[in-house]
Amino acid sequence: MNYFDKNFKKTFLIAEIGVNHDGKINKAIKLVNEAKKSGADAVKFQTYITEKLSTKKTSKTKYQIKFTGRKDSHFEMLKKLELNFEEFDKLKKYCEKKKIFFISTPYDPESAKFLHSINTEIFKIASADISDFFLNNIVSSFKKPTIISTGTSNHHEISRLLKVYKKNKTKISLL
Repeated sequence: MNYFDKNFKKTFLIAEIGVNHDGKINKAIKLVNEAKKSGADAVKFQTYITEKLSTKKTSKTKYQIKFTGRKDSHFEMLKKLELNFEEFDKLKKYCEKKKIFFISTPYDPESAKFLHSINTEIFKIASADISDFFLNNIVSSFKKPTIISTGTSNHHEISRLLKVYKKNKTKISLL
């Protein structure tokens, strides 16, 4: 069943797991189970390589400090929340077994290519990456349905991004 088909009449529910698994595969699996029990059609994660996303000197944001304190650096915090590619492969297979769509937001080209290699059916682009044309060109080249968060982007930024996806005839949904 293709949830991007115009004839589909049901609301597509995505359980946002993100990094709420705290970097633990068993907790991620439990969250998938809860999402399935709650009636979600899909679960959405974040896939990244900490070393590609942050430097050891990157500062935490105010809200990160509020919720996680100052003890760990931004880099250390991300590293603790990271699942490796092998764990994501296991998670994708588990989602298939449970008949729930696996969606992930890649934050770097290597993560995007990895997600494609495990046959991720739907991609999600974070609003922070709307101007990352290198990443978006890679994701759009997969020609897989893609959900794009627009965040605080303006009309010009969104229009430029849409050209990237239109060029590759990729189905998109804007949030």
